[in-house]
Amino acid sequence: MASAGMPIYEPGNYQDNRPTYKPTLAGAIVAYHKKSNPKAQTELAVDVATGTGIFARELPRYFSKVIGVDLSAEMLAKARVQGGSGSVQYTQSPAESLPFLEDKSVDLITVATGAHWFDVPAFLAEARRVLKPTGTLAIFGYTGMARFQRYPQCDIVLRDYAMGEEKLGPYWEAGREVLVEGYQEYHKELAKSGWASIQRSSYPCVLDPTPSQFYPVHVPIEPNVMDFKVTWRRLRQFLSTWSPLKNYDSDHPEVGGLCDSTISDMMLVAGVTNMDENLHLDWEQTLLLSHPPAFGKH
Repeated sequence: MASAGMPIYEPGNYQDNRPTYKPTLAGAIVAYHKKSNPKAQTELAVDVATGTGIFARELPRYFSKVIGVDLSAEMLAKARVQGGSGSVQYTQSPAESLPFLEDKSVDLITVATGAHWFDVPAFLAEARRVLKPTGTLAIFGYTGMARFQRYPQCDIVLRDYAMGEEKLGPYWEAGREVLVEGYQEYHKELAKSGWASIQRSSYPCVLDPTPSQFYPVHVPIEPNVMDFKVTWRRLRQFLSTWSPLKNYDSDHPEVGGLCDSTISDMMLVAGVTNMDENLHLDWEQTLLLSHPPAFGKH
């Protein structure tokens, strides 16, 4: 789907209660960017679907100029008032059309938990247009689902909240499955279009519905995208940011708030009552890296 159909979030809740990314992630992406070609530059990075700029603010330490792009004026307004945002320029635009960027002008494009809302071929064509021959595309995200190390009986409750036919499953905008399936669709499209040095990793397991030797995925020994530390209370705040929740609660007032009832159900099966207990979760996440076709050729 085109990014014009992306879900609508409440900017303040999104900024305050969404996970940040691992401090090592930006550096790992830059290391990949530089590894294959010593001529790779760090002049311009563009963070597409930047939201409130959570990941864009990680990039100025590596790049001379950083632009955060989003379709939502409200999200960009929130991004501009965040600390350190003065080093990031924000622009309103859909992912599939970036007319303010010249051909072969961008060193790095990042998409942090947003690429699943895009028209995949259209976005990749635009990324190919604006990336330098030595450029890098980094797509990564987390599904919001996790494995409870201490309370594995909670796994199924969380997954049912996210994907259950009687819960949020029918309320997601089209595209959610692209993320849940570990960006396999992007991997296929990149390979078909001749992109170079494709690397994809999923943690804590292979997320592909149909794993294939043609689109291999690596399982790292530790998370490389995010490692969100939560209590039950913090988990509840995070789950409240999910885009389909408002519509579900509107359609089902008798439930009395699906997010709250889900937390109560998980705490019940875990046999705990302390909302401030520290949890240990393995969050589902994927990192996909690639260089444009004809990589390194001028």
